[in-house]
Amino acid sequence: MKETRKAIGRQLRLLREERCLTLAELGLMVGMDRSYVGKIEAGSINTSVYKLEKLAAGLGMTLFEFFDSFDQGR
Repeated sequence: MKETRKAIGRQLRLLREERCLTLAELGLMVGMDRSYVGKIEAGSINTSVYKLEKLAAGLGMTLFEFFDSFDQGR
C-alpha cells in the first residue's frame, strides 16, 4: 500500500508542477492546508477518495482523469 501512496503522490506533484502551482496555491484552491497536500505528495499519509477528488478538481480534472494520467506516461 505504501507504494500506491507514493505513486499517487508523485503523480499529484507532477500534475501540480505542470500547472505551475505551489503546494500553498493548490491547497488554497481546494481548502486544504499546504502541509497536508505535501504529505499526500510524499506518500506519507493515507487520504480519502473525496480529498483526492477535490485535488483533481483543483488541477482541472476529474478523479478518473487523474488516475488515467498514470497510463499516459506522465
